[in-house]
Amino acid sequence: MRRTGTKLVPGQHSPGSADSLSSADPTKAVITLQPPWVSVFQDEQVTLLCEGPQRPGDNSTWWFLNGTAIQTLTSKYSITAARVSESGEYRCQTGLSVPSDPVQLEIRRDWLLLQISSRVFTEGEPLTLRCHAWKNKLVYNVLFYQNGKAFQFSPPNSELTIQKTNTSHNGVYHCSGMGRHHYTSGGVTITVKELFSVPVLRASLSLPLLEGNLVTLSCETTLLPERAGLQLYYSFYVGSKTLVDRNASSEYQILTARREDSGSYWCEAVTEDGNVLKRSPALELQVLGLQLPTPVWFNILFYLSVGIIFLVNTVLCVMIHKELQRKKKMEFRSFFGFRFWEESNFPPSKR
Repeated sequence: MRRTGTKLVPGQHSPGSADSLSSADPTKAVITLQPPWVSVFQDEQVTLLCEGPQRPGDNSTWWFLNGTAIQTLTSKYSITAARVSESGEYRCQTGLSVPSDPVQLEIRRDWLLLQISSRVFTEGEPLTLRCHAWKNKLVYNVLFYQNGKAFQFSPPNSELTIQKTNTSHNGVYHCSGMGRHHYTSGGVTITVKELFSVPVLRASLSLPLLEGNLVTLSCETTLLPERAGLQLYYSFYVGSKTLVDRNASSEYQILTARREDSGSYWCEAVTEDGNVLKRSPALELQVLGLQLPTPVWFNILFYLSVGIIFLVNTVLCVMIHKELQRKKKMEFRSFFGFRFWEESNFPPSKR
C-alpha cells in the first residue's frame, strides 16, 4: 500500500486531528508492528496496527508518515514489499484518541541487519536483538556487540534477549556473522530510560535525635514523567533487620525514639512486578539520652567544695612556706655557730 496526501499544518483541523476531539482527556493511540522489528530489509513485508478508542459506529483510523496523511482509513496499514523511500516516522490516530507516539521504521539495503523492537526502552523492559541476514540466509558464528565490544556468541540466526534492561544497556549495538563472507551490520543506538531514581532516605528531624523524639523516615525517589502514576512499593531496614516489607507508603515512623533505635537505616523501592528494584544509601541514625537539668543544690555543693579545697591548699602552702623559712634560719645559725667554734679552738694555720 502506497501513501498519498497532504502535509499537516500545526493548528489546522483535519478529520483525525487532536483539535477535533471532544474528549477532555483523550487516550493516546498505540502502534504495534508485525513482525515487531523497527528495521527491515527492502522487499520484506511489515504491517502496522493502530489501537485506540473509537466513536460509536465509526472505526476510522488516520495514518501519517513524516507528518503527511496517508490515504487509508483502516486500523491496519500493510507494506507488502518495503521500499527505502517508505522509511520514516509513522503515527496513527483513532476517532477518540490523540496521535500515537512516533514509530521510526527503517528500510535497509544491506547483507546483515541488527533488528530490535524499539530504540527506546524503560528500565525493566525486555530487549530482544536479532541478527538477520538478507533473504533469511544462514549466518554462522554470530556475535553481538555493545559499543564495539563483543558480549554474546549465538547459534545461527538466533535471537538474544536481555530480560530486564537497565541504564548499563545504553549504547550502540551491531552484530557480525559468517556466510559466504564475513558480514557486519550497521550500528543501532539503544536508549534505556531510568524508570525511577535511586532512592534517598531522609529523616524529618535533624540528627542526632534525642530520646522521645517522633521522627519520620521518607524513602524519596523520582519517577519518569511519563510513568508518574506508577505505584512503587517500599521496604525499610535497620542493619539486616526488616522493619517494613513492600508497603505502598514511602514513609516509616519511629513514634518514640530510644537509644536502642540507633543504627544504620536504608530503604528499597521496587515495582509491583519486581523487575526494577533500587536500594538507598545508608542513613546513620543516632539517638542520644536526655540530659536532665543540674539541681541548684549540686551547684552550691560543687562551688563550696572547690572553695574548701582552694582554702585548704592555701593554708597548706602558707604552712609549708613558713616551715621552709624556719629550717633555713636554723641551718644558717648552725653554720655560723660551727665557724665560730672552729676559729676559737684552732689557731690559724701558718702559710
